[in-house]
Order: sequence, then C-alpha cells, then structure tokens
Amino acid sequence: MKLFYLYKYGVLGGCTTQLANRLKFLRESAEPHFGFMGDYGGLSAFEGYPHTAILPTEEAIREYIAAGSFDALLTIDTYELYEALAGLDYEGAVIHEVHTTYEAPLRRLQAEWPSLPTRHVLTPSYYMKRYLEDIGIPLAHQVDNCLDTELFRYETSGDSPVAARPGERLILWVGKLDDHKNWQAFMQLAERLRQERGELRFVLAGGHTAPDEVKRRLLAKQRELGEDTLVWLPSIDYKSMSRLYSETARSGGLYVSTTTNESFGMTVLEAMACRCPVVAPAVGALPELLGDDRRAGLYTGGDLDGCAAAVARLLADDALREQVAESGERLARERYSIASVGRSYMPLLERLIYRH
Repeated sequence: MKLFYLYKYGVLGGCTTQLANRLKFLRESAEPHFGFMGDYGGLSAFEGYPHTAILPTEEAIREYIAAGSFDALLTIDTYELYEALAGLDYEGAVIHEVHTTYEAPLRRLQAEWPSLPTRHVLTPSYYMKRYLEDIGIPLAHQVDNCLDTELFRYETSGDSPVAARPGERLILWVGKLDDHKNWQAFMQLAERLRQERGELRFVLAGGHTAPDEVKRRLLAKQRELGEDTLVWLPSIDYKSMSRLYSETARSGGLYVSTTTNESFGMTVLEAMACRCPVVAPAVGALPELLGDDRRAGLYTGGDLDGCAAAVARLLADDALREQVAESGERLARERYSIASVGRSYMPLLERLIYRH
C-alpha cells in the first residue's frame, strides 16, 4: 500500500509531528510519502526518512503524484491537493483529514464539499466529527492522534530548558503567539497570580514564527513582569519538551492552556504523558482528554477567574494533583501511544482505500 500525505506547513509540532509519529507504524505495512509546501524545521522530525519532499507549487505536487502510483492521497487541511489533481487522471482513494478549527478552511470545505474528489473524512476528535456533521459533511471517521510515549514520559531527573529553583513551582504554557491560542490570557494569569503567590514562575514556550509586533508586545510584558517571573522560550527542540514538562511536574507546577478552541489538544496530551497536571478550558475537544479523574483542571472557556481558581485548587491539594497526574499518564499510554493508535488506524485506512 503506497500513501501520499500532503500538509502545507512543515512546522515542527502540530500536524507535522503527528505525521512523523504515524510513520512509526505506517512503515510496517505501507510505503508512506510526505509532502510539504515549505519546511520550517518540521522535516527534522522524520529523521532522514527518504520519502519526504518539499513541494512548493501545485505543479510540483502534481508531478510527484503522477510519478508515484499511490493507492491513496491524504490531505491535511491542504486544498492545493485538489488543485493539483485537476490535471491528473487519478483513480485511487482521496481522503481529507480535518485537524483545523479555523473558520476559513472549514467554510471552504463546507462550500466545496459537493465538488471535491473525496468522500472520506478523518478527524481526531468526536467534537470535530459532530462539528462536521453539523455543517453538512456526514460520516466522518474519528481516529485518535498518537503520541510517542517513549519520548514523552516522566523523567525523575534531567536537564530542562528551564530549571525550577528551590521552593519554586513552574506554570507552563506552550503554543503559537496567535489569538486562537490566546497567549494574552496567560499573561493576565501570570500578572494576577504573581501578586497572590510569590513561589510561581511562568514559562511560555513557542512563538518564534510570530510577527515582530507580537514579539515586541510579549517582550514588553516580560519586562513589566520581570524575567524572574516570566521566561519566554521562542523556540525549543522537540525532544527537549518532555524534559520541560517533567521539570514542571517535579516542581509541583502545572501546564495551563488558554486556547479558544482545539480539534484535539496535543500539548495537553504531551503534558499528561509526563505526569504534568493540566488546567485547560472546556472548549473543543479538550473535555475528551480531561474527563474522569482529570476533570479538576477544566474551567469555562474565557473565564480567567475560573482558570485561576483551577490553578489554585491543584496547587493546594497534593493528593488531587497526584490523582490527576496518574490518570493523565495512564490515559496517554493506554489509548494514545503509537502502537495503540496504529492498531485502529491501519484497518480503517485499508477499508477506506479498498472500498473507495
């Protein structure tokens, strides 16, 4: 079985890393190829795998497909695939994966769905499956994202990009510096809790691709809060993230999300796999990850008071923290490991391909 995945943004993290994770089970029974329209550090996640390519134009995509004899083409929210197919007589399966919650590509999918050369849709959460049904795209298949739990695991010691000082707890935030991830709310949380709890240090990881004006705003806030209070890591090696989550957990701290919506929540899953308790808004697919014993970390989306209260509750109750940490680690390893997801993903993919 020969597969071609196309994703526009070769950024380290997000969908690019998800494809690199899948490679670990895909290559056992298929020959997967991965195309990106630009490389922003993401191809390093494939560790030299030969079937990766930078295809910056529709013509380059078309030529790659024409030469490949693929059984299936899979686009990750990348419509250039369909434009490339317009000049080809392709007869294999075409599968559309929805990982975005941004309105523009979802509106486009809704508008163009009747004319697209695909009838198979995959999405990583039940939330997105319901969303797609609501906009007139039925029969989407929910298939879990997977995490490399050999890489993302709790470490009892080890060098971290930020080390907690004696008596200090880390509060970690990871993501892009955009309105969707709502980094501004994390700044407001830091400002509030700094006045209430002097033992906290706030760490924001991500944002090296943000516009210069956004970076200037963040640096101004860092100067206002003080570098001893707020640490900014604009870029961090992916393999170092596990050590940062683990250090946060060892310090007695927390991972905090302030996002406005999520189709899945990979950073939440990464933190849980490293026994780092999570505080996150009950938006999008996040309640699917933060159910059962992990529910103590949920707060109403956009409610900064609720977020601060959830942080205070988990910081104050060691038994609750341990319960949340243990439950999160168990879920990550039992359901979302590469091996677990591969066992459900591959049979589904084969059914879709051979009945298209």
